[in-house]
Amino acid sequence: MRNRFDRKLTEMRTNILKMGDMVYDELQTALTALETLDTDLASQVFEADNAVNQMRFLLEENCTLLIVTQQPAARDLRAIIAALSIVVDLERMGDKAKSIAKNVPHIVKFPSRPQPAELKQMAGMAGKMLRDCMTAYAQDDVDMARSVAARDDEVDRLYGQIFKQIIGHLAGAENPDRIEATYEVLRTARDLERFGDYTTNIAERVIYAVTGTLTEVNTD
Repeated sequence: MRNRFDRKLTEMRTNILKMGDMVYDELQTALTALETLDTDLASQVFEADNAVNQMRFLLEENCTLLIVTQQPAARDLRAIIAALSIVVDLERMGDKAKSIAKNVPHIVKFPSRPQPAELKQMAGMAGKMLRDCMTAYAQDDVDMARSVAARDDEVDRLYGQIFKQIIGHLAGAENPDRIEATYEVLRTARDLERFGDYTTNIAERVIYAVTGTLTEVNTD
């Protein structure tokens, strides 16, 4: 009975790691579409997001079934509770990738929109944070989880810089298409900032699953 339960827990973790890969790929597709202004590629993100959503529902169902049928306690129960929270945040991260893809058709209207260098930095950091957070989850690595959460401060700082730049551009803009495209760049930066927040949430659940302590690891 215990061996069967352990196999289910391993399957749960494997599928969560798979979901993390799916979200990472979705984000990269959205960012490539943004960089190349490829609306066809952007549309592919919607299909990818549907797959992420379906994985969330499957994992939630499986986790709930494990709780009901196995009545786990102590660390096993924490692992399942953490998993339920992680899949929700992964699904929300997928939503942010989809939101970035949605911005592409609007930005295409004005290709000479402002292109803050910080936006590319944020994109790179967001993807790396997700990758490292999933590694921390796979390896029960509390130190790595804390390191990932700490990087969110830099993501927030970059967003603040972009916000100031974009507001400056909007103040002098008169062309409606330019205003819309510029605003969508700001929305993209906001999506990436929220992506970082969700990664921090996952890091907190990794720490909780391992230590039993649930606390905010980055309160700035």
